Amino acid sequence: MTRSVLIVGGGSAGWMTAAALARATRGRVSVRLLEDPGHVEDTGVLGPFEAILPSLNGFNASLGLTEATLIAKANATYRLGTVFRSWTRRDHDYIHPFSEFGGTLDGVPFHHHWLRLKAAGMAPPLEAFAVAAVAGRAGRFSLPSDDPRSVTSTMGYGLHLPVADYVAVVRDVAVAAGVERIAGWFADIERRADGEGLKAVVAGDGRRFEADLFIDATGQKGDLISRLDAGRVDYSHWLPADRISGALGPVEALGPLTEAKALRGGWSWKAPLGNGVGTMRVSASAFEASGAQPQIRFSNGRRSRAWVGNCVAIGLSATTLEPLEASGLHLVQSGVSKLLGLFPSSDSMGAAAAEYNRLIAAEADRLRDFMILHYRANARKGEPLWDAVRNTAPPDELAHKVRMFSSRGRVSLYDEETFEDSSWIAVFMGQNLIPRRYHPICDQTPIADLVARLGRMQAVIGQAVEAMPTHAEMLTRYSREPTQPRPS
Repeated sequence: MTRSVLIVGGGSAGWMTAAALARATRGRVSVRLLEDPGHVEDTGVLGPFEAILPSLNGFNASLGLTEATLIAKANATYRLGTVFRSWTRRDHDYIHPFSEFGGTLDGVPFHHHWLRLKAAGMAPPLEAFAVAAVAGRAGRFSLPSDDPRSVTSTMGYGLHLPVADYVAVVRDVAVAAGVERIAGWFADIERRADGEGLKAVVAGDGRRFEADLFIDATGQKGDLISRLDAGRVDYSHWLPADRISGALGPVEALGPLTEAKALRGGWSWKAPLGNGVGTMRVSASAFEASGAQPQIRFSNGRRSRAWVGNCVAIGLSATTLEPLEASGLHLVQSGVSKLLGLFPSSDSMGAAAAEYNRLIAAEADRLRDFMILHYRANARKGEPLWDAVRNTAPPDELAHKVRMFSSRGRVSLYDEETFEDSSWIAVFMGQNLIPRRYHPICDQTPIADLVARLGRMQAVIGQAVEAMPTHAEMLTRYSREPTQPRPS
């Protein structure tokens, strides 16, 4: 039976795993974390700031963290999605909102009815039917309604936050739950006699730490998992970005949206935080010379196996993806959740490891495809990076998705997708991949009736957004008034 866990590496991957394991096992399993006090890079994300997905709301709630705590102690702000600027052409932007578009009409997804109006030259912008996009443009925010009859029930939300501040809050939760924090740096491993896993981890000062289960949260280098013959699947053929830098600027009155702006040799990131504006720059060294600002180097890809023997890689140790769609902390949370669902109860971990590896690989590959779509469907002609990624053949699964959507507006999803139909529709349409035809059932509704129905829908969304407080007002309110954790 698994009675002891040793986590090697701190940062978001290490401390999120420690807090979740300690709270879930309630003292029945010893959880220790070996952390180098001099380690400065995070182990779950690539940049100093992060924009998290709605999936993290449930994880934070499971740790007993309220939004009020994260706003007050972690300088968090709300997030309704991302505005992508200049990704198709330099004068165009679109929003990927945490929101559905319209609603199903006559058993057909909303975007088909919108496509019918577009073909007739009568369609308002698609984002006018996504409440999160309309609110984001207006700089307004409210918590989604629990009443399914309310239009705001169709949206979700995430947060923006400085990673170090978030880690500090989660670390307090972990220590309070009984996690033992050990100061020291990793030096080597000792294999088990059967060669199937680890017996102990050796610190730089010679101390040995044995455990039943080891967690590799050492970041991209994967100090443990790389020594266990876990190969690597490289994504850089499609995603060539390999450098990131970040800085904190002065406070600005920004709305609840992340900004991702395409540049000649990469893209920039901008988001409001409680203590300023977080900015990051992501670029590809093959297409742009290095700047003077300190940079983190990375390579997009994943481990062939994230669980080998009795060692499990979580965070950047398992999967490294640029922060274009803010998947870093989501992948940590997802890895922890999968580990808890497959938590070994005996020395035999083979079946659990095989399933974990299947799930982690599928999730990483689907996220890879979603990010490739942003790059591939661009119209920035005459720029080496953008010409190269546009002309690189996509993975087979993404090629199938593009064919199905371009042909008939169908979103084909695979297992372990992080983003659902509405997100794929937002990016397909935003990147100007417009289907050649809509569903024929749409023609059964007289076009005048359809115009009237969509007009009423647009008006309801507009009224709901107008009634919302501003983003700044919500931050002030929830930094002063305790809130209960809200599951995702």
